[in-house]
Amino acid sequence: MIRIENVSLSYRSNVNEIVVFNQLSLSIDNGQWISIVGPSGSGKTSLLKLIGGQLKPDKGKVFIDNIDLYRMKEKQIQTSLFSKIGFVYQQFRLLPQFSVLENVMLPLIPYEKKKIIEEKAITIIKKLDLHHRLNHLPRELSGGEQQRVAFARALLTNPKILICDEPTGNLDPRNRDNIMELLKQLHQQGHTIIVATHDEVVANHGQRIFRLTEHQIVEREISYD
Repeated sequence: MIRIENVSLSYRSNVNEIVVFNQLSLSIDNGQWISIVGPSGSGKTSLLKLIGGQLKPDKGKVFIDNIDLYRMKEKQIQTSLFSKIGFVYQQFRLLPQFSVLENVMLPLIPYEKKKIIEEKAITIIKKLDLHHRLNHLPRELSGGEQQRVAFARALLTNPKILICDEPTGNLDPRNRDNIMELLKQLHQQGHTIIVATHDEVVANHGQRIFRLTEHQIVEREISYD
């Protein structure tokens, strides 16, 4: 379970203080699919980073499986979450000089033997129907293919939680639908899915939808239109 308790977060811009969250609380059960919506600047990415152990709040607590993340040192947080959380970013974040296979292998390179990592990576790449692109560079892929590579990389450690920041933001409708089908499959396999999105079609795939507004988070009804 993910539990956020009374979290406050702000940034300083020149002489001004910009409040992102004020006493924000949220609980997410294991295996749920959560959509997070809100206008640009409302804090969607910040919330994902809080959950993922990448952004310490000014006040409040964040628990992953009853572990109080920000009571630990940064290295302990990374170790604790390494195999629990996978991130998928809107901008793909693939390294241009590395092949598809090498990009997918990167998260495990410091931790396991290369041959073992390669076998795991190839298995995932095949599942995502990218085996014919194994040795291609990112610039040789379509946007949809690059996003699938980003998913493969995030899934390499078999994380229980998959955090996606605008995963379809740079995709056309056909590739968006392909990525949503992939997320459905992962959800059916038991992964917890957390998606921040501007796209209402994407948001409505979630079991629960939360809207960030005025430094708080409010659950709203799902529209099936």
